[in-house]
Amino acid sequence: MSDIDPHAGEGIESAGAPPQATERALILLHGRGDSSAGILRLVDDIYERGVRYLAPAAAGRVWYPGELTDPVTDRRQAYLDSAFGQIERALDETEAMGVDPEEVVLAGFSQGASVATEFAMRRPRRYGGLVALAGGLLGPTDEIGPREGTLDGTPAVCGVGTEDPHVSVEHAEATAAALSEMGAAASAETYQGVGHAIGDGAVETLRRLTSRD
Repeated sequence: MSDIDPHAGEGIESAGAPPQATERALILLHGRGDSSAGILRLVDDIYERGVRYLAPAAAGRVWYPGELTDPVTDRRQAYLDSAFGQIERALDETEAMGVDPEEVVLAGFSQGASVATEFAMRRPRRYGGLVALAGGLLGPTDEIGPREGTLDGTPAVCGVGTEDPHVSVEHAEATAAALSEMGAAASAETYQGVGHAIGDGAVETLRRLTSRD
C-alpha cells in the first residue's frame, strides 16, 4: 500500500439543493488545470431541483501524472487511489443526506472523466449514472477491458468531441464497451466539431442523465 496521498487534504465544494432537501446528487470531477469552482459553473446549465452538486478538488489541479493512454504504473495507481478517496468522501456526504449511491451520478471531464470511470469499475455497484466527457479508462486503447463485478444496469455515457486532440472516438467506444461488459447500460456519444471541451452536446448529456424526466 502506497503512502502517496496527494489529494487527502483537498476540499469538496458544493452547490444546488440544501442537504435537507437533497433527493439526488451529482459528483463532478474537474479536468487537469481546472478546479472545483470551475466545474461547478456547469450547474448554471444543468440545475434541477432536489439535486446536490459536489465537486471534489485535486491537489495542484492534477488528478494523476501522465496521459490518458499511458500504462498505469504503481505511482500512477497511488494517485488514483487518492482520487478515489475524494469520491468516497463525497459519497459519504451524500449518504449523510440520506441519498443512496443509486441516486448519485458520477461525472467528470478529461482527467476527471477517467477518475470517475476507473472508480465506478473498481467499486462496481448500481450508481445513478456515469458520465465520462473527453476521458475514459486509463491505459492503451487496445488494452481496455472490463474488471470484476457488476455495474448492475448503471446508465453510462462516454462522450467525446470529433476534433478532440487528446481523446479518440475509439478510446471512448472501447471504454463504453468495457462498461457494458460489466453490466452498465453504456453508450459512446460523439459531439461533432468539438475539441477537448465541454460543448452543448456534453451539457445535454449531463442534463439527461441527472434528470428524472
